[in-house]
Amino acid sequence: MKTNMIKNKLGCKQALLLTLTCVILLSGCASNPQVKPEKADEIPKLTMMNMYYSAEPPKADNEVIRIIEDYTGSKLEMMWVPNSAYNDKVNATIAAGELPQIMMIGSNKSQGIINAVQSGMFWEVGPYLKDYPNLAKLNPMVMNNIAVDGKIYGIYRSRPVAREGIILRKDWLEAVGLPEPKTIDDVFNVIKAFGKKDPDQNGKEDTFGMYEGRGMNGFQTILGWYGGANLYAVENGRIIPDFMTKPYLEALKFYKRLYDEKLINQDFAVVPGTKRQEAVNQGKTGLIISTLDDVNAGFNDLAKANPKAVLDVVSRIQGPQGERLMLFNGGYFGAYMFPKTSVKTEQELKQILGVIDKLMDKKIQNLFEWGVEGKHYKIENGKPVRTDGKAYESDINAVNQIRLDDGGLADAGEDAPIVKKYKQMFKDNAAIAIANRAEPYQSATLAEKGSEITKIIQDARVKFIMGNIDENGWNQAVEQWRKSGGDQVIEEYSAQYNKQKK
Repeated sequence: MKTNMIKNKLGCKQALLLTLTCVILLSGCASNPQVKPEKADEIPKLTMMNMYYSAEPPKADNEVIRIIEDYTGSKLEMMWVPNSAYNDKVNATIAAGELPQIMMIGSNKSQGIINAVQSGMFWEVGPYLKDYPNLAKLNPMVMNNIAVDGKIYGIYRSRPVAREGIILRKDWLEAVGLPEPKTIDDVFNVIKAFGKKDPDQNGKEDTFGMYEGRGMNGFQTILGWYGGANLYAVENGRIIPDFMTKPYLEALKFYKRLYDEKLINQDFAVVPGTKRQEAVNQGKTGLIISTLDDVNAGFNDLAKANPKAVLDVVSRIQGPQGERLMLFNGGYFGAYMFPKTSVKTEQELKQILGVIDKLMDKKIQNLFEWGVEGKHYKIENGKPVRTDGKAYESDINAVNQIRLDDGGLADAGEDAPIVKKYKQMFKDNAAIAIANRAEPYQSATLAEKGSEITKIIQDARVKFIMGNIDENGWNQAVEQWRKSGGDQVIEEYSAQYNKQKK
């Protein structure tokens, strides 16, 4: 990656002199709280617990970790745990009291972690962030989402904040003579044409306008178009769930119309969400609502079966309240948190935060985005080009869970046009992302009864779409939710919201 990209081989002594930014912190250094260690034995050894998704844990001599260590001036002692067992391992580690200095907490809003935070187990880091160039720029909306009782106890792992939209067959659009949809009515018309106007031109009415799974992945996106809330809204000083608002019913009616006109698969309520991509690959549908970057993976079978097939993405749809998209998963996936039992002093905490801050520098973003020059990519026309995808998967993706950033500073490469398009959408759409207003708060009732009362709404939603209940039946289901604990959830959230407002 240009001359400033992280190189594959760094002479240890020279690299430390050139790239090592201070990691032993002085209490009086507010503008840059890091100082440079003068001796090799002063390099901090940091223990970190993190997850992995590969078949085997990353190797101890993983080259990416060595580069990170050289750049941040630290020595990382990694505790790798498989993703499938991660939350259980976190809970067991907390119970045992033998904690690493840096814990990646995937479910940082689980009741167990909230209890641990409130008991004083983790450092509050909010007051320190202003002293670090990258940490000081963290998204305030996302920071608010990870807060507990209005305070920040971790550094979130950033993800695109407005990530979802429409993936569709562009060649089908051309076949039915329609432009890219811009409004909700446009979307309906495209779906109808994909289902009724023989978009694959085989002379049969054998396609669905849109394909959906039992999780109803597209519902929240469509709800956003109608002006709905991201799970919870604020009305008259109270936090209420999205399904108690008018736009939710409008989104339900949209789905019901699709179902009644057989424009979506009639078995949507029972098929897994993964069937959506399969349906596109098999030519059964030309439109799904999903994360936009899914267009870059999972559709190889479509290209093999139909080399003339062309996929495209659409993100902004005009609705009654303008263009709106739901903030995706709160804008983050887990957070780094720092136990007081293993990070014993403020000086140690500042030292660790200095290392964490450098993990968000452009050089490290480029490392995760592209890998090592000469091994995973090369430079052509001044831009990085992937050369060995298999090695990249093995070396970089194996340790990708260390990554904090969303790649916003990484150098743009010679990406395919569709990749460039959705990456730009991620940046542009951050301005129209709608947050979950209850995200910063906790509900003991929801923690206890959440799966039970949520099922009431999920079942009623499907019944309404399929015509088994009408609007009165829907309202009865909402009342059942309220009487079964929902009103307590509203009161708990609302009390915290109003307390924080004061």
